[in-house]
Amino acid sequence: MIERIKSLLADDTDASVTYAALEARLALEKVCYDRLRQRHDYIPHAELRGWSPSYVMNKIMADVDENLGKTMTLMIGSPVSLGIKPEDDDYTEIGTEVGFRPRVIASMWNALSNLALHVKLPEHKDDHISSYGDKAGIRAKVDLVVEELERISKGTMTFSGFGEEVSFECHCGQKNKRRAGLLKSGQTISCFNPKCSRGYKVTLEDDASFTFELDSVEILCAACGAITLAPRGALLKMDYEQPSTVVCVKCAHPNRVQWILARADLPSPDAQPQAD
Repeated sequence: MIERIKSLLADDTDASVTYAALEARLALEKVCYDRLRQRHDYIPHAELRGWSPSYVMNKIMADVDENLGKTMTLMIGSPVSLGIKPEDDDYTEIGTEVGFRPRVIASMWNALSNLALHVKLPEHKDDHISSYGDKAGIRAKVDLVVEELERISKGTMTFSGFGEEVSFECHCGQKNKRRAGLLKSGQTISCFNPKCSRGYKVTLEDDASFTFELDSVEILCAACGAITLAPRGALLKMDYEQPSTVVCVKCAHPNRVQWILARADLPSPDAQPQAD
C-alpha cells in the first residue's frame, strides 16, 4: 500500500495526488480493520454500529483490548526450573505490536476526505468548479499518512489482547467469549452467531463472577397462560404490523405477535389513589 501511494505522489499530477489520497484513506481503513479482525473472537459483528476507523478502534479499546494504543513487545525467557530471577533473565524478543493512535488516524482520515475526495461547492454563479482540490495541501496530508503507515508497519506481530477471559453458551449453541475486565454489570451483549439475534444481560455477582441472562420479553400463552421468553432482539427487528409466532414452551400453542400502534393511557399526575 505504501509503495503504491508513493508511486502516485511521484507522478505529481493533480489526478495522481488525488488518487494517492484515496489510496491513503483506504490504507488507514485497512490497517484499522485488520486490528479488528485479529480481535473478532471477542466482539460480534452485530455490535459494530459504525464503520469509520476511529469508531472501530475506540470500540475495540472499550470492549476487547484497552491496550490497543500501546506498543507492546512479546519476549520469552529461560525455563523457570533454572531458578533465574525474572529481572536477571536474558530475554529473547518474539515480536512487537505498534500501538494505534485513534485520534490521529481519525483526523487524517477525515482530512483526506475534506481535501481530496469532494468537489468544491460553488459559492456563487461565476465560481469555477475545479476537478481536483489543492495539490500541495493534499500532498502534505498524504505525506503524514504515509509516515503513520510506516510507523505502524514496523510491528512484527499482532495480539488479540490480554486479560482474563469469560465465556457462556447461547441458546443457539454458539460459544461466546469476552474479556472479563471490560465487562460491565447491566451491559447487554450480542451472540457471536450472525444468524442469531439473541442478546444477554451481564450481571457481576458478589463473588466477582459473571452471569449472562437472556434479554427477553415475556409472552403470555393465549391457550394455557404459561409464559414463554422470546428474545428481545428478534422482536425489535420485526417491521411495523409484521406478524410473527412465538410457540409456547409448555403446550406448543402458536401465539401470534405483531407490532402495532396503540394508545397509551397514562395516569394523570393529579389522579388520587382509589380506596379499597
